[in-house]
Amino acid sequence: MSFSKTIKDEIIKRNIYKKEPMSLIQGIFMCAGSLVISGGSLSFVVSSENENVINFLNSLLKQVYKDVQTDIAKIVKSFKTKERFEISVFDPDKLILKDLKIVSENKDGEMTISELCDLSFMKSKDSMLAFLTGAFLGSGSLSVPDENKNKKSYGYHFEISTSSKELADTLAEILSNFDIFPKMVERNQMFVIYLKNCDIICDTLSLFGANKVVLDMLNLRVSRDMNNLTNRQINCISANIDKTVNAALKQIEAIEIIQNTIGIENLPETLNEAALLRLSNPEGSLKDLLVAQGNKISKGALAQRFDKIIKLAEELGEKDDK
Repeated sequence: MSFSKTIKDEIIKRNIYKKEPMSLIQGIFMCAGSLVISGGSLSFVVSSENENVINFLNSLLKQVYKDVQTDIAKIVKSFKTKERFEISVFDPDKLILKDLKIVSENKDGEMTISELCDLSFMKSKDSMLAFLTGAFLGSGSLSVPDENKNKKSYGYHFEISTSSKELADTLAEILSNFDIFPKMVERNQMFVIYLKNCDIICDTLSLFGANKVVLDMLNLRVSRDMNNLTNRQINCISANIDKTVNAALKQIEAIEIIQNTIGIENLPETLNEAALLRLSNPEGSLKDLLVAQGNKISKGALAQRFDKIIKLAEELGEKDDK
């Protein structure tokens, strides 16, 4: 199950803005609805990949309009596309569309259709958030980093898409009233407001009442951060081991060159001691060698002795080549 469906199902289940059904209906319709003119009459259709959203809208409509006629259908265009669900709402007297401020008529009966519904009745905090919640149910989505290592992760991404720039501006303005400032982009002739920051996304979902999903997201982030930290530590340890092994191999190789030329017994006492220490501990780190030697000298001093051994071996090797 996707995070988007999980969030929408939780929002629908909790429905914390149930006292604002018209704002919820308006938000869903403006982001997922379309008008239908057939036989001279006007109706509207709302489409969604989430069947629960369609059933939720149906219950909202019947809550406000007891005798409303609706028809729900599953739409499958081809086996390659996801199935969608549609609710057709029959509104011969245009009562619902007028209440939603989408259709208006003058005294002569001339009808005007508004691309951006009148939001003047959304005066309370709850009505604004209900409209925003409906918009998310209609065309919102959320993606989170994928824990599957076989897939590329794109990070956190929350968005609501709409065909109207004015509506996208309105949604952004509503969010700004709650100190949430989304960015906007035009994509495939749609206007998308989006958020990328996990904390801000969690704040936004909390406004919708999706608190359980917020906790799941935060737990997921903690788990990912812990995994990333562990991986960095493992990589660091692995890199240090590789560095230690490579250094030891280089030192042993230098000691063998000296042994095969002038003999390590002819080295100065301090270098001879370092060479024997390395040969007796071929895989040990400098720290391990110091412990074996009784910590008589510092780590820096021991490293300098090995540098001198390597430099001497290089000089002896050059003489050998000549």
